[in-house]
Amino acid sequence: MRREQRATVESTGFTAGTPLPDNPGVVIPRLERSTVHQEFVRANPHLSVVMISVEAARRFVERDVTAASAFPDVLVAVTTTIHDEKLDWWYPDREVSLVRDFQPDIYLPCDRPVYAGDSPAERGDTIRRYLKDLADVTGRLEDAPVAIVPLVKGVTEAERRRCYQKFRELGLDRWAYYCAQYFLYGNRGETLVQDVHSIAKEGSPRGLMLVGLQSGSYLGRMPAEVFAAAGKRWIGQSNLRNDALSMQQIQRHYGTWKRQIETILDGGQTRLSDYGSPGVTVRGD
Repeated sequence: MRREQRATVESTGFTAGTPLPDNPGVVIPRLERSTVHQEFVRANPHLSVVMISVEAARRFVERDVTAASAFPDVLVAVTTTIHDEKLDWWYPDREVSLVRDFQPDIYLPCDRPVYAGDSPAERGDTIRRYLKDLADVTGRLEDAPVAIVPLVKGVTEAERRRCYQKFRELGLDRWAYYCAQYFLYGNRGETLVQDVHSIAKEGSPRGLMLVGLQSGSYLGRMPAEVFAAAGKRWIGQSNLRNDALSMQQIQRHYGTWKRQIETILDGGQTRLSDYGSPGVTVRGD
């Protein structure tokens, strides 16, 4: 891990064995492998962590580029939350090789699709394979300077509890939850809020990272365990696509919005007892 970033990693609660601050409040922009996104990161004083997909990381590796050389001023998280058809290409050997070659600071491994429309037997088999692969990847990366943040999977409490148990066996107490599917076909934001509260209550994680949700209206209703929000809402909030603005202006717009969201993450969340209160309906991410 890059030495100059060690304090930043610890302050955001990602390094194993370090205390997790009560409400660190970390906004994580999810980036594409594009010139304009890399320009946005360069010399941006408002960034501490960025996220890219495992597919984008693979393309960097093909050019002999590491996380440190692609994004030298920030921590880099790599996620396997990608389109289902692309997940078929990935398996533990390739994931381990990717992490060793790209050297990210944070890794969300082994995503496997688990849907409510699947039969209980199908979901159970997928979760079994997911947890087996997670244990494989985590064990083989034990000596690597990367923080593993596993994804909670499951539709029912019993399914999710299988994840909690395995996470604890592996010594992983900061977890992630993928939220984008709640907004792909209609708006199921109310269900998402309830599900995240259920995870916090059932599993008692030290911290939850939400992937695919950066809406302040929803984040303000999440449990206090939610400490990080990763997604693409930053693109619109920063006016990244406005050709009339300079990159410095875009970065300042991003900084203003980021402070608002991090204020919510730092203490604006609701508690388990009042997650049923009405909220504003907005799209996710």
